[in-house]
Parts: sequence; C-alpha cells; structure tokens
Amino acid sequence: MSQLAGLGVLTLALGAGAGPVLSRSAWCQRIPRIAALAWLGALAGAIAALVGVVALVSTGRHGLVHRAAEWAADCWHHHDGSGDPAAYILNTALLLSATAAIFVAASRYRRTVAQRRRHQEALQFVVRLPGDIDDVCVLDHPLPVAYCVPSRRRPIVLSSGALDQLDDIQLQAVLAHERAHLRYRHHLFLTTVDALAAALFWLPTFRDARRCLPILLEMTADDVAARRCGRRAVAGALRKLAIAPSPIGGLAAHGARGSEIDQRLTRLETPSATADNGHLRHLTWATATTSVALPALISAGWLTAMPFFC
Repeated sequence: MSQLAGLGVLTLALGAGAGPVLSRSAWCQRIPRIAALAWLGALAGAIAALVGVVALVSTGRHGLVHRAAEWAADCWHHHDGSGDPAAYILNTALLLSATAAIFVAASRYRRTVAQRRRHQEALQFVVRLPGDIDDVCVLDHPLPVAYCVPSRRRPIVLSSGALDQLDDIQLQAVLAHERAHLRYRHHLFLTTVDALAAALFWLPTFRDARRCLPILLEMTADDVAARRCGRRAVAGALRKLAIAPSPIGGLAAHGARGSEIDQRLTRLETPSATADNGHLRHLTWATATTSVALPALISAGWLTAMPFFC
C-alpha cells in the first residue's frame, strides 16, 4: 500500500504540479533546451507513475491480472472467491480508463501523421525544386514563409516571397533553424506531447506542455541558427517572415502568434536573456532522471516481490 501511495503522490506532483511550476519559470526561456528536458522528465515521470499505479492495482491480491495469472496456473481454488467487489470494480474501471487513454493517444498521433503525409503529397504538385539546395522545395507565393515537414526528400519549404525578401545570411539562418528542428526530431516530440495531452487532458502538466513546448523548441532552433549565422541575422529573418500557422505536424520559423515572435526577438536582442547556467543545467538533468527513475523503481520493486501465482 505504501508503494501505491508513493506512486499516487508522484503522479500528482509531476502530472498536476510540475507543469504550472515550469510554465511560470523565467529561466525556461533563458536555456530552452534544458527547459524542454525538464518538461520531458516531468511528462515521462508522470506516465511512469501512472503506469505503476495501474500495474500495482491490477497485480494486487484483488487485481484482475493477479486473478488471471492464478486461473492460468490452475490454482484458483486456493482463493475462496470472497474478494472485495468494490476493489474489482475499481480495478476494472482503472484498466478500462487506461485502455481508453491509449486508444485516444494512438488515434491522435495517427491522425497528425496522416495529415502531415497528406500535406507532403499535396506539396509535390505545387512546389519546384531548386538545384542549389538539396533539402529545400520552393512554393511560389508572395507571402514570406518558411517551415519544415519531416520527409526523406526535401523537408524544408520556402516561399518565393521569402527568397525575395531574405538576404543571403538571413536565408542561411532560416535554413539552419529548420535543419535544427529536423536534426533534433522536434516534430516527433511535439506530436507525442499533443497525443498524450489529448489522452491525459485532466492532468495540467500535459496541457501546459502542449502550450509551452512549441516556443521553447523554436528558441532552441534559434540558438542553433544564431551560433551558425549570428543573432542579428536570425532576428532580421524573423522580422521579415510572415506570421502564419504552420501545417499540422510541421514547424515554422516564423511562428503562428505575434506574441511569441516578440518573445523570441527580445531574447535574441538581449544577450543576458540567453545566459547559460551550468548548475541549473546539471540540476535539471538530475531532476528529470529522478522523475523517471523513481516511479519505475517503485513499480519494479513491487512487481518483483509480488507473488503472481499461488
């Protein structure tokens, strides 16, 4: 029972408490890559704790998994069948809820991937392929936009308007930004978080992660581009690109909201806003690792000591 209580506390702490704390932390925008790691640790830890709760309840003496294992081992007669009906009802409801959450998350993920694939297919009919940049396709449109849609072939989309308005160094900054998204698999991160938030909408951390992570990953890509091309080039490119939503499953350099562009520009134009902190980085790594390892160890300890068979 103490293990179950511990996992319950971890679920509440990580699933309900960590998100509001991280979303209000000023340091997150200063070192967005480490902040994204903190979010990942909170989300993974909350999931590990939830899985542990389901595992402990279903494998306990009144759990359905425990009963099924005994039945399979032909030792049901060792029990008098007088278990608590309320425990069985609770266990059944918990397993059904877990199954429903998995179904919702998987459906949401598959829908996003399908929409992204349809967008890729549609692009093939309207873009042209420049010969000088092998990972870019050009969309003939006066609005200056740039985004990436994960694909094996030419995943970066630039409009003709962007090519006309960006100078050479700004264009290289935009390309470095989009390539950073692709290299670090930011699309996979956001698609997964979106699916989990749809399934676990009742936990604030997942809702807040879906809202806060996109701009953190944009800032992370800004940092990569700034190291390659300079902060002034990245800021200049952001000012020229139009504010427009990216396609579902894609990542746009320009962002979808003016307020986010303003935050990114302020950060790029204020050197102190991007000052790193080694102690904070190490602390975040340790906290994220502990958040995942602790519920996993509690669950593993229970499952190791639990006699599944009579």
